Amino acid sequence: MSEEMLAVCGLDCSSCRAYIATKENDYSKMAETAKLWSRLEEEFKPEDIPCDGCHTERLHTFCRRCPVRLCAKARSVIYCGDCSEYACGKLESHWKWLSPGQGKIAKANLEEYRKK
Repeated sequence: MSEEMLAVCGLDCSSCRAYIATKENDYSKMAETAKLWSRLEEEFKPEDIPCDGCHTERLHTFCRRCPVRLCAKARSVIYCGDCSEYACGKLESHWKWLSPGQGKIAKANLEEYRKK
């Protein structure tokens, strides 16, 4: 995974359903993702889904207001791995909230990033 596709929290943006649907310009995938995510959190519409990755201006609705992303922005860090309070309660809670396995992957990605 390239660093530009590493989300603030360590997720791989290039494997995200929203990112894939956006890159493929596939409205049906956006609608499918909106329907799936609506069952998890709140009501999403296909137009809420387009996203070019965590470090861009075009973010899907959830990531636009992600508390981990907003925290990193407020602390002027690109990735949580750059933060002096790395692995804080907010980030740990986020990793636990992610779908099974994704939190472990995100943490491993940031651990790898921190080694550089």
